[in-house]
Amino acid sequence: MTQNSELDLLDCFVCQSNEFEQIDLNQNLLDASDFHDSQHKPSGYSYFLATCKKCGHSAIHTDNPCLLPTRKYDFIKYGEPTEYYPKISTILRSLKLNSGDISIHCFSNKDFQLANFLATDLGISDLKLNDYAGCSDDWLPVTSSDGSKRSPIPLDQFITELQNSKKSHQIILITRFFDHVANHDLLQKILDLSSPTRHFVFDLNDYDRLFDLETVEFVWNERRNLLRHSDIESILKRTNLKYSIFAYESQEVSPTLTGVISERLHVSPNHSLPSNLPVSHLVKKLIMLRQRWQDNLVKTHKLGIIGASHKGVSLAQFVLSDHVQYSLHDDKEALRGKTPPVNPPLGFHLVSGFDFSEYTHIAVTTTLVIAAKIIPKLRASGYTGEILDFDCRRLD
Repeated sequence: MTQNSELDLLDCFVCQSNEFEQIDLNQNLLDASDFHDSQHKPSGYSYFLATCKKCGHSAIHTDNPCLLPTRKYDFIKYGEPTEYYPKISTILRSLKLNSGDISIHCFSNKDFQLANFLATDLGISDLKLNDYAGCSDDWLPVTSSDGSKRSPIPLDQFITELQNSKKSHQIILITRFFDHVANHDLLQKILDLSSPTRHFVFDLNDYDRLFDLETVEFVWNERRNLLRHSDIESILKRTNLKYSIFAYESQEVSPTLTGVISERLHVSPNHSLPSNLPVSHLVKKLIMLRQRWQDNLVKTHKLGIIGASHKGVSLAQFVLSDHVQYSLHDDKEALRGKTPPVNPPLGFHLVSGFDFSEYTHIAVTTTLVIAAKIIPKLRASGYTGEILDFDCRRLD
């Protein structure tokens, strides 16, 4: 794994600089959610973790042409936070809109639960539940017969739905869009949809707080922009949009930022941004994590990775050294019979009923709540080796 690259990096999404500190995540990587059928031979790409030297924004750069890497297949589902729903409803109420003259529009299936909550809480009957975000392959660049580039079909369909609304106001939900958008033009086209009658609701991971943690477990190759609060403000200020953003600590997922973009908000983004922005130090943290695992595992060791979600796959893709003998484990029904996006030397297996007695180490990359249920079962089965987390720290 190297720290130099011939890859042409995108300009920074925040300040448009093209100077980065970067580290090679690996070559020929698949999407972290690419659990495919064995007969399918997907293409791999190069990925780099890059931090802008000018403003400190961190992002994943790649030669993968996908404009919006969401998930690879329909059977992949992820939970999203719900605790912020009442506060979003309160902000939307402050806009003083006529509930009978509002339509709600979803960009992704991740928006459906929030859409239903807002429809009930605000008394809105015109509700459109469509998953335009779909799967990553829906967002590959499209070329017309004359050779010109055109918008991906889902984007055109999404814009058409908004234009066809019979209501005076539209509430537009774009959950996790900012985390995954990988193209400057796509970001701008979504923001350009804002108007005095269109009101956006968004959320994304709170990377300010995640950067304060001694971990890089939140980095995976489908999550392209690790935008801090100040980064989001810079982007919205550039487009002269009014917004209200708040942070909260979710009990379901990682720390999260959420907000509303609306011309009817009584707040104005007129305060100056801090001159000394926090630095993520992600490149240094990844180098140290790789060394920690390398020091802990010798060639004769065997590692079982429990949890084939983004964390488990990312551990295998760009943290572990090439010599590590590991297997990947998960009990999710949807993943049975699938080929994982990595090639575990010791195979892809269930957790239940698997004999780990020959393994020197186990990495549990699930949430701590799930890990607390798994570890006692491992010890009860007689397993005596080390049980570690993503960051190579002991869990018991």
